[in-house]
Amino acid sequence: MQPHISRRIKTLPATLGLLALVASFSAGLEFGVMGNVSAGMGGAGVALKNSPFALYYNPALLSAENSIRFGYSAGFGIREKNLDKIANIDLENFATSAEKFAQLIGGAVGGVGGQNVGAFENVLDSALGNVGATGNTLEEKLNSFQQKNPDPSQWGQLVEQIRQETNKNPNLSQEQKDLMDALAGSVDFGNLGIDSNGNITNIEINFGGDLGLDKAIADFATLQDALKENALNFTSQNGVALQFSPAFLRGTLGTFGVGLFTSIYGSTSTKINPNRMGLIIASGNDYYKIDTSGGGFSYSKTDKADYEQHSLEYALQQGDAHSMVTRGFWLTEIPIGYAHTFYMRNVNLNFGISARLLSASNMLHAIALSTKTDFVAEGKNFLNGKNFETKAAVAIDVGSMLEIDLPNFRYLTFGIVAKNVNTPRFQYSTGEVEIKPQYRAGFAYNQNNFVFAFDVDLWKNEMLSDSFNRPFSQMIGGGMKFDIKAIDLRAGLMKDMRQDDGLIITGGINILGFLDLAVQAGTEIGQAQGYRFPRYLNIRLGGNISF
Repeated sequence: MQPHISRRIKTLPATLGLLALVASFSAGLEFGVMGNVSAGMGGAGVALKNSPFALYYNPALLSAENSIRFGYSAGFGIREKNLDKIANIDLENFATSAEKFAQLIGGAVGGVGGQNVGAFENVLDSALGNVGATGNTLEEKLNSFQQKNPDPSQWGQLVEQIRQETNKNPNLSQEQKDLMDALAGSVDFGNLGIDSNGNITNIEINFGGDLGLDKAIADFATLQDALKENALNFTSQNGVALQFSPAFLRGTLGTFGVGLFTSIYGSTSTKINPNRMGLIIASGNDYYKIDTSGGGFSYSKTDKADYEQHSLEYALQQGDAHSMVTRGFWLTEIPIGYAHTFYMRNVNLNFGISARLLSASNMLHAIALSTKTDFVAEGKNFLNGKNFETKAAVAIDVGSMLEIDLPNFRYLTFGIVAKNVNTPRFQYSTGEVEIKPQYRAGFAYNQNNFVFAFDVDLWKNEMLSDSFNRPFSQMIGGGMKFDIKAIDLRAGLMKDMRQDDGLIITGGINILGFLDLAVQAGTEIGQAQGYRFPRYLNIRLGGNISF
């Protein structure tokens, strides 16, 4: 690795962290959270009676009660994926450790068969001679040793000789001697490759020899994975809804609802070229590819073409392969819903449909990930110079709810909903954004003073993200509500089966109907630069009035 390259890579953690702060948003649309009752009960809502947000969870619920109800809710949430891992990577250690080892096996010091070879080859040649390996070249000596000592338990004498020759070598600095001494016992001499010129073509090293180098390799593997799928999401879903369902309309004309929802989604994520993510480093005129395995890593010699076509290091120099994408997505909805109840023996069937008029505003900005990029200037340009593009569409939701009308089961309901069945699309100058269908089912036990509800997404929901591996969401959860005169208490659990947020604990309290607080927090804790935070957090304020 060339020194100026090393210095540039060392600045990457700071620039990524800065960008995550100054850049806002890449949108993600999953089923979401609207209203406080469901939010406090593990997100369950598609079979929940007496909810003011039937228009959001299941339009069939509009006819599930005899009342006129008005609800309001406002909240915000954050969700983080893998950016904390990037922030915690010590790229300075990676750059210096990988470079030091590459110099040991690629830096020319001379002395083996008249060839200019690396320090490790020079030391290895002397050590092989001291343990009785025969041959005129390093390649021949190594072949001789491998034939005589195929078992790793027979390599102890060679390791000791390498350490002795290392300490006697006047061409090595003390730092290089310490590294060679630490790694000598971790080299797989059975698979060591030497060409006819005495240069190493492949070397495999087990973890445990040098902690700094081990961490460097592990950090790079983490970086590769994190760059492929990551996001820092911010969501604010807010709304008001009015349900008109008096008893005389339920079985005759039907019941109605109207609302106004406004949601802001945003995040920052990386968009990468997966073919230019390799760990290939330059050391002078030599190029080495590093691969990891379960128990260690290997260096193999490669060429300049491979370096320029596949190396992350070279891609960051050029700034033409990877980018940090920021997106803001502002969605305003006017839902108009209708539901009808069919009274049958022992069951009531409720069917509902909702048409939502959508106004969606989108803003996107990409900043090249480059060792030359001025992220402070790019962040200022983003904040000062970007405008939203606004497009309109219509979304259709359909749902049904079954009420059991039997003495021992009359509080039991089952619901299912399909949202966005027509896949609304918005075409912007920066590309198309579409909201794909979402399917959820649930059941509830709806007694006057106690309610239990449970929901599950029937299929994964594609989140709007610009990372290479698009993330998905698929929620399952439920909870309970206790009505204690003027106070309602709620508690629940939920889990996103497609994300690593941990178990999400939910809870809420309603006082006198019009004042309501709900909180959702994941148990999976992220950590970046010493700060700890839940990977998932959502807080909501709201209330409802019914008569």
